[in-house]
Amino acid sequence: MPMPEAQIVVRPCFEQDLEQVALIYGHHVTVGAGSLEYDPPSVNEMRERWSRIVGKGWPYLVACPQDDITRIAGYAYAAPYRERAGYARCFEDSVYVAPGWERKGVGFSALAHTLMELESLDVRQVVAVIGGSDNAASIALHAKCGFSHVGTLWGVGWKFGRWHDVILMQRELLPKGSP
Repeated sequence: MPMPEAQIVVRPCFEQDLEQVALIYGHHVTVGAGSLEYDPPSVNEMRERWSRIVGKGWPYLVACPQDDITRIAGYAYAAPYRERAGYARCFEDSVYVAPGWERKGVGFSALAHTLMELESLDVRQVVAVIGGSDNAASIALHAKCGFSHVGTLWGVGWKFGRWHDVILMQRELLPKGSP
């Protein structure tokens, strides 16, 4: 019998959360191709990345169990897909779930809240760049959140001694003030 989904609270990521965020991301860097980085970044590097995003008012959120909002079960953030002015309303999302919290609604909650924040910023398109065509969890999560598969970049990432595809998924958001 599947375990019931935990009650999840999604809130802004604060600087004191970054050590846990770095551990979650570091895990994914070392075990999978969801990120094509080779080495887990330090907490200081994660702080710099976080600062660039929150300093612009873009969403960087953590998902926590309701009974302990200091424990980070996952996180999500979004930043512009490209830096050129014409892409200003197209963002790329990133979502990572802590080991042991998979399939408990953590990624869904974090991504859904990120999308709501992007809508409030009048973002029109969100792109997911998913490392590994075998990354079934991330592909399914994005599909559950209304993303469509729009392409595959074949063999563009090298990690763990082999080439990895990158899956592109996209979701349109409603214009600000739409019903």
